[in-house]
Amino acid sequence: MDNQTLLLLTSEETADEEVRAFAEMAAARNARLICLMLCFPPAYPVSAFGALPYSTPEVSAEWIEELNTSRERMKERADALEAILQAEGTSGDVQVVQCNPIDVRAAVARRALVCDLVFVADSMRSGDADIFHSACYGVLFNSPTPLVINSSRIPTPGRVFVAWDTELPASRAVHAALPILTAAEDVFVCTFDAEAKEANNGEDPGTDVAKWLSHHGCQVTVNQYASGGADIAASIERRAQEIGSDLVVMGAFGRSRLRQLVLGGTTRSMLHQTETAVFMTH
Repeated sequence: MDNQTLLLLTSEETADEEVRAFAEMAAARNARLICLMLCFPPAYPVSAFGALPYSTPEVSAEWIEELNTSRERMKERADALEAILQAEGTSGDVQVVQCNPIDVRAAVARRALVCDLVFVADSMRSGDADIFHSACYGVLFNSPTPLVINSSRIPTPGRVFVAWDTELPASRAVHAALPILTAAEDVFVCTFDAEAKEANNGEDPGTDVAKWLSHHGCQVTVNQYASGGADIAASIERRAQEIGSDLVVMGAFGRSRLRQLVLGGTTRSMLHQTETAVFMTH
């Protein structure tokens, strides 16, 4: 898994040490690292008047000065990150996206289209929640590229926990993670509250994908769990910790199956937890 192009989503608050860890990992794997720094511009003043196409909007000089100041600050931060990449001998560059929340998804997705993996800096979750959710949405639902959280390295785990069902997102996640799964020491295919019917999850849920993975050379164990009414995300975390997994592979869902409007509850919870490394794709 060398020679990959990695996309790291950062914010202005992302610490040098965190970026340096990704830069070191990328250099060791001969990977190219793109640091994408996301931020919102200063709030557009309600005092602005005029509207396109009939007239040119006019804003106060104070707002323009605030916008220019924020751009200069972001440029200084980008230059500092460029220096970290150079110091570590890492191939890559730093890009800055300063746009409204509605445009973050498209901006992130466009860059993720030509990357192999997308990582999220820890500071993204502790900062602006709107930027974090929009960025994850862009990767998961508008690009084919897997998203990795709670890890500063390309996953090379000993044990992998696969949260499996017969839905398309879970299958896509397993297909995308296949190089990781075949390199792992053990793979645990785990189902929760699976309905054992041929038309649903099969008569023995999880065994179908286990056979497929075994044919690829994976050492696979199938575990069938009952959630007991507990939150599925919490159940995944608890069971993954019980078997000592290094990585969870799972599909990402939205609340609407007709049109992905917002992240689903389990997906959102797994993105916000900080204890378990997750490989996720839709």
